[in-house]
Amino acid sequence: MQDRWNAFMPYPDADVGHAATGPLSHLRLAVKDLFDVAGYPTAAGSAAVLAASGIKPLTAPLVQKLLDAGACFVGKTKTDELAYSLIGGNIHFGMPINPRDPTLIPGGSSSGSAVAVAADLADIGLGTDTSGSIRLPAAVNGLIGWRPTHGSLDDRALRPLAPSFDAPGFVTRSLEAMSEVMSAVGTPAANDQPQSIVIAEDIFETIDSSVADKMVASLRSAAMPIRRTGAISSLSLADLALAFTTILQSEAWESNKTLFEQAPEAIAPDIAARLLSGSRLDDDEVREARAIAKHFSQEIDRLLGANLVLALPTLAMSPPNRDAEPESLAAFRSACIKLLCLSGLSGSPQLAFPIANCAGNGSLSLLGVRSGDSTLMNVARRISAE
Repeated sequence: MQDRWNAFMPYPDADVGHAATGPLSHLRLAVKDLFDVAGYPTAAGSAAVLAASGIKPLTAPLVQKLLDAGACFVGKTKTDELAYSLIGGNIHFGMPINPRDPTLIPGGSSSGSAVAVAADLADIGLGTDTSGSIRLPAAVNGLIGWRPTHGSLDDRALRPLAPSFDAPGFVTRSLEAMSEVMSAVGTPAANDQPQSIVIAEDIFETIDSSVADKMVASLRSAAMPIRRTGAISSLSLADLALAFTTILQSEAWESNKTLFEQAPEAIAPDIAARLLSGSRLDDDEVREARAIAKHFSQEIDRLLGANLVLALPTLAMSPPNRDAEPESLAAFRSACIKLLCLSGLSGSPQLAFPIANCAGNGSLSLLGVRSGDSTLMNVARRISAE
């Protein structure tokens, strides 16, 4: 396979079998190099991790479930180092190229999986989403991105970053393919209650007004009841993002402490700086952040109840160029986390998908109650059909 988009890790091919028939037998599978696949190493975007990996004897259960459903494995894809970024760059293995617009970042950390799907080198991109690493690259590459209900999919043989937020996730080019994936991994069916869409004014005020207007118009075209609320939470988006980042950095340090202490020089400076920030957090800061996360999760439960779906932009701003200055990349990451953290803090599923006539950051997301993943798909189909 010609990989001119730099999506895949350059590993020698190994025989990875799959069922001859099954619901996914017509689809090709690309797997983020964070999951173990028998016959391959697992590098997690790190030269040091790769050197210590060895060839894995067993395949991660979630990957095996997809293979047993007939999906054909086509390779392991690149990830930002230790899956700890949203940009898509990697000083060890290079940055994949965004097929939609090669001048822009591909988004991370599931950059390779998203690029492989966008370039039609795969039909299913398996990745992970901690702070937005499925949703953001899906949006940047014009794809469907699904972050499932936290804890609903098997995460064994998957290298952790921040377990409170880590979730396996998927990117596809179509809602139909994503629906097939949802079914194959055992996602519960949607409830049969009529659904309404809720729009939080404080969220849409964070993005360009012309983009917000197009998104709201797209929602209205679905002919579903729309409710408005002034704010999603009693806390500001900035406070929620700070709590999220505090928990993320604390757990990322614990997950990578041994690696950092053994080979700090082997880690990219920006990634190392984030790990060090986590090492300096005290117990009171982390405890307070966890209390905020619990409070917000309860607020989301009350807001959405059984028949509301929250609509929000996937990105807070248009993606930067791949050669943008580090300060611009950091500003983009920080702005986007204010929206992307909501799913992580609440444990709720989120489905991102592109809407017509809305370039730049024209990816709309739906966030629902825990275990309401299939409901998000049904609502997305109604919106996309108009």
